[in-house]
This record gives sequence, C-alpha cells and structure tokens, in this order.
Amino acid sequence: MPTLTFILGMERFNEHIWEVVRAQLRVDTIDVRLLRFHDGHVEQRDPDLITAIAEADVLFITLINSRSQADWLADLVAKHRTPTIFAFESMPEVMALTQVGAYRVTEGRGGLPKPMKALLRLITRGRDEDTLYAYTKLTKLTAKLLPLMPAKLADFRTWLSVNLYWNQPDAANLSQMVRLILRDCLDQPLDVAPVQTIPMMGCFHPANTELFADPPTYLRWAKRTKRYRKGQPLVAVLGFRKHVLQEQLYLGDLVKTLEHHDLAVLPIFVSGIEAHVAVREWVARQPVDAIVSTMGFPLVGGPAGSTKPGQYQAKASDLLSGIDVPYLVAQPLQMQDEMHWHTYGVAPMQAVIMYDLPEMDGSIAPVVLGAIQKQQIVATPNRLERATQQVASWVHLRRTPAVERRVAIVLYNYPPGLGKLGTAALLDVPTSLFALLQRLHAAGYHTGDLPASADELAQKLAQLDQQEAGLPIPLCDYQRAVPANHARRVDDYWGMPPGEIAPAGSEAIRIDGFQLGNIFVGVQPPMGIPGDPMRLLFDRSFTPHHQYIAFYRWLCHVWGADALLHFGMHGTSEWMPGLQLGLTEQCWPDVLLGEKPNLYLYPLNNPAEAAIARRRGYATIVSHAVPPYARAGLYKQLAHIRAELDSNEADRELTLDLPDLPRAEGETWLGYAQRVRGYLDELEQRLIVDGLHVFGRAPSSDRAATLMEAALDVSRDGAPGLSELLQMSGIDNSRIPPARREMVYRAILIDTPVSAVWRDVLATYCQVVSPMSEDLMPWLKRLVEHGRLLRDRLTESTAEMDVLLHALEGGYVKPAPGADPVRAGAAALPSGRNIHSVDPWRLPSDNAYARGSALADALIRRHLDDEDCYPQTIAQTLWALDTIKTEGESLAVVLALVGARPERDGQGKIWRYELIPLAELGRPRIDVLLDISSIFRDTFQMSLDLLDDLFRRAAAADEPPDQNYVRAHTLYLCEQGRSWEQATARIFTQAPGQYGTGVDEQIEESAWEETTQLTETYLHRGGYTYGGGRAGTAETETLRGLLGTVDRVFQAIDSIEYGLTDMQHYYGHSGALQLAASHIQDGRSPRLTYADVGAGYSATHTPPLRDVAELVRIEARSKLLNPRWYEGMLSHGYAGTAEISNRFTYLLGWGAISNSVDAWIFDDAASTFILDTEMRARLAQANPQAVRNAVARLLEANGRGLWPADEAIIDQLQAIYGNLEDQLEAVSSQ
Repeated sequence: MPTLTFILGMERFNEHIWEVVRAQLRVDTIDVRLLRFHDGHVEQRDPDLITAIAEADVLFITLINSRSQADWLADLVAKHRTPTIFAFESMPEVMALTQVGAYRVTEGRGGLPKPMKALLRLITRGRDEDTLYAYTKLTKLTAKLLPLMPAKLADFRTWLSVNLYWNQPDAANLSQMVRLILRDCLDQPLDVAPVQTIPMMGCFHPANTELFADPPTYLRWAKRTKRYRKGQPLVAVLGFRKHVLQEQLYLGDLVKTLEHHDLAVLPIFVSGIEAHVAVREWVARQPVDAIVSTMGFPLVGGPAGSTKPGQYQAKASDLLSGIDVPYLVAQPLQMQDEMHWHTYGVAPMQAVIMYDLPEMDGSIAPVVLGAIQKQQIVATPNRLERATQQVASWVHLRRTPAVERRVAIVLYNYPPGLGKLGTAALLDVPTSLFALLQRLHAAGYHTGDLPASADELAQKLAQLDQQEAGLPIPLCDYQRAVPANHARRVDDYWGMPPGEIAPAGSEAIRIDGFQLGNIFVGVQPPMGIPGDPMRLLFDRSFTPHHQYIAFYRWLCHVWGADALLHFGMHGTSEWMPGLQLGLTEQCWPDVLLGEKPNLYLYPLNNPAEAAIARRRGYATIVSHAVPPYARAGLYKQLAHIRAELDSNEADRELTLDLPDLPRAEGETWLGYAQRVRGYLDELEQRLIVDGLHVFGRAPSSDRAATLMEAALDVSRDGAPGLSELLQMSGIDNSRIPPARREMVYRAILIDTPVSAVWRDVLATYCQVVSPMSEDLMPWLKRLVEHGRLLRDRLTESTAEMDVLLHALEGGYVKPAPGADPVRAGAAALPSGRNIHSVDPWRLPSDNAYARGSALADALIRRHLDDEDCYPQTIAQTLWALDTIKTEGESLAVVLALVGARPERDGQGKIWRYELIPLAELGRPRIDVLLDISSIFRDTFQMSLDLLDDLFRRAAAADEPPDQNYVRAHTLYLCEQGRSWEQATARIFTQAPGQYGTGVDEQIEESAWEETTQLTETYLHRGGYTYGGGRAGTAETETLRGLLGTVDRVFQAIDSIEYGLTDMQHYYGHSGALQLAASHIQDGRSPRLTYADVGAGYSATHTPPLRDVAELVRIEARSKLLNPRWYEGMLSHGYAGTAEISNRFTYLLGWGAISNSVDAWIFDDAASTFILDTEMRARLAQANPQAVRNAVARLLEANGRGLWPADEAIIDQLQAIYGNLEDQLEAVSSQ
C-alpha cells in the first residue's frame, strides 16, 4: 500500500476534512495510507513523523517557515531518499526539497517558465504590492493552460496540477489531488476528475451554504433576508478562505455575535495574500464603519508578506487611511489549545502573527477569539462577546455627535501625596490638557465651564490630592457595574465594599475627579495600598481593590463614557494581573478596559510600553513628540573654572573647586588641567531635555536646532553625518566651537542650493570658501534633504491634537515605528501616530550587531584594565525599549560576549545564534546572566527562545571550561545539585503576568529598613526563567548561584530623555542586580557599568563606558544642578516642579542601592532648591507637595546614613518640612 505523508504547517485544526477524504477514497476502493502531521510534530521531532517520512512514497510539505524545522526535514529526506516531494508556501530551504520527476524548485533548474513569469507581470499592472496576489489570479488560468503544456513540461504540469487542487481545499478537491498524485507519481491507473475551482475571494454567511461572488451579490441577499437595512452600521470581517471551505465554525460564530449586537456584517474570505485587494476593491466601496481581521499577518501579502514585515506598510496605511475606520484584530489561536492559552498566554510564533505584524498596519484592540479544541478552531463565547463589544463601541463612537460624546480623561497620581498628580513622562499635562479642553470645546463637545487657564486647571487638579476631594459613588452603583464573578474575587481579597481604601462613609466609594459637561477628568487610583507596596509585590493572587474597579466600571457603565483617554505615559491599568498576551475574561485589564475605545498618549520613542497598553489595555496609541533638546553648557563654578583655565596662560597651578574630579595623587598639574578641560568639554556638550513637551505644540526653530544638530550628525543607512562628512573633507569638527557649529545646522534648514549650503559650512567652520569634492556632493545633498525633511516633520507636531480629535471621532490612526529622533532622524517623525515595535525576526540588525560587538569588546577591555583578568560572568539588564530603538544593540552585546553571531535563513530571518569557534573568537566565552524587563519577556518571545538555545548549546559545547565560562558555571551548578535544565537557565524576570522588580516601589514608598530587604524583593520577584520550554519557571536558587559568579553588571542607556538619574527603573533593575550580587558574594561588589549614550550618540563610535558613581556625578552636573535644565522645567510650573522633585527620589534610590551619590551632590541639591528661599518659594507656588517630597527625601537620605549633612542644615530642613505640612493642611481644610 503506498504511503503519502503530509506535513502541513499551521494546520492543527482540520483532521475532520482528511477523515472525509479517507472515507471517499475507501468508497472508491483505493488503498493508500494518508498520514497527516503538522509543524508541531516537526518541532517536537515526533518519532511517528520520522517513521512516516522513512516510509513515504510521496512527501507533501506546506507552510514550514522555520529554518531549524527545514534543516531537520532536509536531513531526513536526504537520509531516506523520498522519491517524490511536493513543497508549497514554505521558506526557500523547504521549497528546494521539491522533486517531481525532473522538476525542481532550485536556482537554474525548474521554476516557472518564462511565459508564466511574463503573465504574472501583466496581472500586477505595475503594483508591486500585488505580486503575491498575482499568483492567485494565475490559479484561475492554470486549468486552461494545463492541456496546452508540451510533454517536456509534464513534471512541471504535475506539480502545478497538485498545487491547483491544493489551493481548492475542500474534501472533494483534496480527494482528487490524492488520486492525481497516485496516478502521475506512482503510476496507478486512476481517473481524476477536473479540479473544481473556488473563487480566491468572495463572501460567505453561516446561514447560507453557498458562497457569494462579491459584496453586491452578498448585500442583496443580506437585505432580502433582513440582515442589512438602510443606515445600519456595516462591519467588514476578513477571514481565511480555507477556514470557510473547511467549515471552521468560529467565523460564523463571530458573524452571528456581531449581528446580535445590531451590526450588519460584510464577511469576506480571502486566501490570505490578497486581503489588501479585497479591502481596496470591495471594502473601500462600501459604507463600512469598521474592519475586523481574523487572520493576523500583514494586510498586504498575508502569510507570504510576513517574511519581510513592514515592506508594504505604507501601502496598507494609505489604503486604510482612505477608508478611515478602525482596523481591529480578533483572531483565534491556530497553534495552541485552550488550556495552553489560558495557562501561558499566546505562544511566540502566534504572537508575531497576531500582534507584531498587524500592528505595523495600524491594528488596534486585539482579542483572542478562541483556540484549538478537538482538532477544530473553536471560539470562546465570552471572547466573541469581547471582540464584538470593542467593534460596537467604536462604531457607536463614530456615530455619536460631538455634542453628545462623553469622554473620560484619566490622569495619574502614584504614589499619591508627592506632587505627582497630573504628571506624565516628558509631557506637561496641565498645559496639554487645558489645550485639549479648549479644542474639544471648539469642536462642538459639551465642556461646561472650563478653567480660565492652565494654572487654574493645575490648581483644580492639585485639590484632588486631598482626602476630602472627589466624588462619592454609591455602593448600589458600584455593585451594579461589577459582574458578580469578579466582585467575589475582590471581596475575597479586600473584604466587603467599600473597603479601607477611599471609602466615602459606609455606603459609598470615593473616586477622584470632576466633570466638565460631557468630559470627566479623573485620577486613576493607586494599584495597592499606599505605603504598603509589599502586599502587591509578594502576592500573586493580588486583585485591584474596590476603589480601582469602581473608577473604571463606574465611568464605563454608570457615567456612560463613550471613550477613555489615558493622558500620557503611563498608568497602571494595563499592568494589572493577568496573562501577558491573549487576555481572557479572568484577566484584570480585560475587566477594566475591554469594553470601550481606549486612547492613549505616548512619547513617540517608547513603542515598547505602548505595545503593552495596546495589547493588554486595548489602547489606540497617539504618539507625541519628545521635548526639545539643549546642550548642557557650563554654569556657575564650572564656567568659573573654565575661565580660570583659559586665562591661565602661564600654566601656573590652580586650586579648583571640583569635588567630582579631584586631582590624583602624583598627577602633574598639566595632566590634571588637561583632564579637567576634557571633563568640562564633555559636560558642556552633553544633550539634555529643554523642559517638557506640550501636546499639539511644535517647538520653535531655536529650540529645535539642537535636535537637528544631533540628528544630522548621525551617520545612518550608509550615509555620513555632517561631522563625518567634514572629516572626509579634511575638517576636524571636534575643534569647532559649539556656537559656530549650531550656525551650520541652521544654515542647512534654509531653502538654498546645496552648493550655497557648503559655502556657508566652510565659511562658518574654517572661514574659507572652496568647492566641495564632487564625490562628496551627493552625500551633502542627501544630508541637506534629510535636514529639511526633519525640520518639516518637527513642525507637524501641531497635528498631534488633530489626530487625537480624529481618533475620538472613531477614525483610523496611521501607524509608524516608534523611534528615537536622534538615532532615526526624520523616520521617527511626525508624531501623532499609532507607534509599533520592530521586526522580531531580524534582531539584532547587521548594524546593531556591529555596534553591540564593539561595545562588548570595550566592556571586556575595561574589565581587563580594571581587574587584569577576563570577566567570567557579566550580568546584563536587557530592556525592550532599548532593543527596539537600537534594533538590538544590547542583544548584540550578549551574543558578542558569549561568542556568537546571528545566522539567517533563506528569507533573511534570524533563525539561530551561531557559536563562533574559540580559535576564531580568540578569548574565553563570557557567561551572561540576563535580567530582562517583563516587557521584553512579552514583546520578544522569539528572541528569548533563540537566546535560551544559544546558552544551552554553549553549555554543551565540547570546549575546555576555562575557555567557556557558560559551560564552567553550568557544570558548577550541577555539582551544587541543580539539574542540567536548571543549570542552563540564564534568562530571568518576573512571574507570568507580573511587571517590575518591585525594588523601586519599595524605595519610593520608603518601605525598607536594610538593603537585604531590597535584595530579597529582587530575588523573589525576578527569579523566574524564560526561553525554550521555560515559561516562567521559579528558579530563585539557580539565580542565587549565578549571581555568585558575577564579575560585572552592565546596562546600555539608550535615551537622552531618561538618563541614569531621570527615572527609577535603572536602580530598580541593574542597580538591584548589582546589589543582589554583592550580598550573595558576601560583600565583594561587582562593578556596575553603563554605556552612556548621553555623551552623544554616534553610529560609528562606541559610547563611553562609565561606572555608576561617575555617571551619577556627570548627570547631576549636566542636569539637576544646571540652571539650563531646571529653568526649562520650571517654565512648566506644576509639571516641571514635579520633575525636579522626582530627581530627589531617584538620588535617594541610587544612594540606597549602590551608595553612589556623593555628599556634595546632596549638598548642592539642597542649597539650590530648598535652602535658597527665593527658589523654594517659586517651587512651592507651583507645586507645594512636590517640594515637600524633595525635602522629605533629603531628610530620609540623612536618616539612612546616605548623606552626612551638617546638623544645622538638617534642623533647617526639618523646619521647612514642618512649614510645608502646615501650609498643605491649611489648604486642605479650606
């Protein structure tokens, strides 16, 4: 009996169809073994599959796009010499296995004949994005062309015929396909019925057994059967043709659920690669209110287009912009069963299909519809309901007039009482919110009596931080708004409502906010109990409390919000407990945010956290610009020291007041003076933010100039930046004074001929005028064009407000990659976009690998210089944000330390990290302990698998342990009683569904006594391993063992906006990592080193490496103590004062974590902001709670022994604190 073995990728759901095929063949008395496997069997190296390949007379492979799977199959095929192999829709390495008689799909042999290639070009009609679609059009012609093919093409005709049957995948055609294979490949005398071609695109409905040729035909039927009436909202649903033909019921269930909510449905099936054609030719010609894709993948190209994500992003964006309706994704999991989904969330490959790829087209509100059950795709009823609620609420938003539209604006205040209410990262919230309220009023929204100014609004917001402020929500309203099953979970954890957090008597719960007509401005409640973060950090059964749930459920179900707007980065609702991806009804973000449109303002350079808001919070992102940049310059004593050095022509020895750079013992005066000059030069040129961004406001040309300068100095995409271009012309850019350099960049922005720009450049730089070399002129022209594009896009920041209002009308928000405007230049702009991540299959990029390798080499050299030996283990913190912004530079550092490089498959995707032979590497393999952010865990699951595979192979490599520290430490851990599986773990973060180390919360809440408590929090929260088969396995003891081997801790700082002392997460991750290693090594403290991009980003030079204390000093000088920085912040009043206050908390954090804050920094911070009466009055006028926090942090630093201040200063600070407390209590009582 002949054996036909089918290996069908992404088809774990259609065994019932093959049972029908087998039954039909039995009826026809055809003896054949049909063995069906899927890609999961390949991945698991299933023994039954190995046997099936060995016994196969014919092998049929489709949709295998993993290089490791391809190589494994190729080895088996070569071993068993299968005579006939059909391979379709797979990566080149699999397609090359094709052998049908003499026909091969390889370079130089076989392939499509020239006439068919010409026909494909004719079908596309010049549309490059239609190339893949043309293949499906060709299918219609194939049946007519087959009889005309000459005999010499018989084998190609067989391959093409089988492909034709395969692409009409109902049971009847599949049965005939098997007969055809038996006849043409195995010489069985069988009759074969002609293929029954089925349209590649069409419409369907579960109530009708026949397919519809096109939307007009379908809509006539829908009207006749009363499924579509005039004026009824119409929703287009895109589904896979194969799923329709093979009767996967989830599509019909979705259609019926949408109809149950009084939405008419236009259900369209496509094979996958022509979805954009259906949208362009069909959907765009109908009055649709929303588009729902159940397929995932890119809109243009579908599964085939996923091999180069983003290739046709502009085409998809333009197409969807023309239709201008929400584009939602509601997709079932095709590679997971329900239990696996509910336990682990969405698996890596499925996550790319459902999240990464559609987000590049601007998709929103992703909902997992269901999963595999008994080899069928089965929709989960509550997920069908959730997807439908999202669609219906967006349609309702579109159809509600502005004057009736109710919008709930959510602000943040965590921890409360610190002057943080109404603040967000990089954004002046009160000023931005005031501008929005004015625009809403002008657009016809009912806004009631608006505050007269942004300052008045800020005062109104500050009042919400008082215990007596807020609105009482009756318990009856609360209980009506919260489903009973969720209410029981909360009651079990927090007790009966109203609970102890924000009760308003015994019969109400207080929420903080106020109403302005149809606009509600509310303050998101704290996640847990203020002052007791440990309960949240150490309890995995944590639920939001009554006030938190009341806030969101009341807004959506009682107050009647049509849309939520989270105002800036970021809140906490999307970080609530639940699955990382693929929320179920038990996940708290789904309970809180799943029913209404949720708009979210986010900085354009943070796509990582924006992705969490979109994927867990159903958010539509509207990006905003970052604040303008400035050079730090010199001030006060720094300027005085520079003047002293410049005027010291005799080079006599001076006494310099510079505690951050003392003269070394035995150092000559000239050597010291040169070192001081270099230090001052660096401080002067450091990039800092110049204030905060105001939403919808473009920076002035003067304030944009520094960003222009920094961006145009970067060499990118093979083109030199201006500094490199000048060097190529023989001019040393570094010797040109800063003021004259800025003049050059300003000249570039003037619309004059490029040759005139060059004359300006030379005249400014070296006061000469000469022609530029002809071979360099194209580079200058490109640079000038880029500069002018950057200028124009910066001015488009005003469109942020227009985009937000358009989104509130239910319109489509264009996508864009989230990026750093210095690194990416004009590609990062304009703002006002639905920002997304990067192609996860190509990390690190080639450029990033080169830069990361150079950084790893520098790190090793630094350790050799410091310790005179190689580091055995470097513990590295790896974040999603810097991975996205740098295209994987920090990831490349890991590879280079271990001694590995990316290996790409035939589609250009990285399929594994190849170990570099030791002889080529020329040094030992460095072990790397990875502390990854929980966002990296959720965003780059495929990278985790590749990294885990790398560590496993490095540990198993047949190499001397003294030349392979990964292996040495793995063997050591095994000797200590760990299993091989445990000992090879190197990737650690929080448990599934949990976020953050918790150390920063402990410090901010002052909820610690000894640093050992901080270490235990870090170990407890971060001791879960990932990658490969590890999906959050608790391995705290393995982590302890690895920490004992750490010689250095490293992290790359990717941001100008957020340096080491600008946020808490650096000491919460890499700082806590070093602290934990120090405690476990019993006082031996590994060095903590950072790559300092704040020194100036360059694509061609490695950023300097600095130990933590050195970088804290530099940042204190260039930012906190710098009038240029703090006056820029103070120009934003309330919000800027909060930013200054935050830095006092972060200084305390670094003092606690690593004792890396010198006393003079605390001294100068106290004297600059608190002890100076005039400055303190300015701060207190703007935000008194923020000033109180700054004073409290100084007192806490002294009390904990981190700042040895004079007793008189402490007495003065305590008096100031008491006065501030009295003033705030007086305000509260009014």
